[in-house]
Amino acid sequence: MTYHLLSYPLENNAPVHKGLAYPKIVPESQISQGKYYNSYIINVENHSGTHVDAPGHLLDGGKKIGEYSPDELVFNNPLILDCPKSDNEFITIQDLENIELNDVDCLFFKTGFGKYRDSDVERYLTQNPGLSPELVEWIRKNYPEIRCLGLDTISISCFQKVEQGIEAHLNAFNDDYGVPLLLVEDINFSISNEIKKIIIIPWQIKEVDSTPCTILAQI
Repeated sequence: MTYHLLSYPLENNAPVHKGLAYPKIVPESQISQGKYYNSYIINVENHSGTHVDAPGHLLDGGKKIGEYSPDELVFNNPLILDCPKSDNEFITIQDLENIELNDVDCLFFKTGFGKYRDSDVERYLTQNPGLSPELVEWIRKNYPEIRCLGLDTISISCFQKVEQGIEAHLNAFNDDYGVPLLLVEDINFSISNEIKKIIIIPWQIKEVDSTPCTILAQI
């Protein structure tokens, strides 16, 4: 049994959604400076790096990520779908019409846009593709076994299409179609192996809607 990470490590000035503060990791106590131990002060907003959004992100009273049980964060039938997209493009219902989704419980989209995370960070932050609101609603109506969606982009929302992005999130989080979705953003697709299982491990922080997370993929 082998596991691989699908999440990026947090580091100083790692890309974050426009308007958020960049992560800062500051040495506090350092052995190299005569101290007895090493320690750091870590300042990050909760939507930094690879992170998982829960309904509380946009819904007042919505479930927060810390309220999920471990069983709800394990996905035994994941699908990573190659779905190449360019600047500001939506992933739509048409992209999934010929894809077998029965029994899938976690659906990640590999758009290829992750290649700009290091090479052209401004493009990565401001021109990203995303999920259309209609697609999110269609998934929830037709495939209730799917409990999680994710992309290799800074957000499931196109930065240039704010209203549709908010609608896509709300379609994922409302309770109109049963159990709300979790949304994972800024995924690291550095492997092409078949994935057998995905485990999402959020930071254990009370009272916040969403947190950075580690994603373990069994290959």
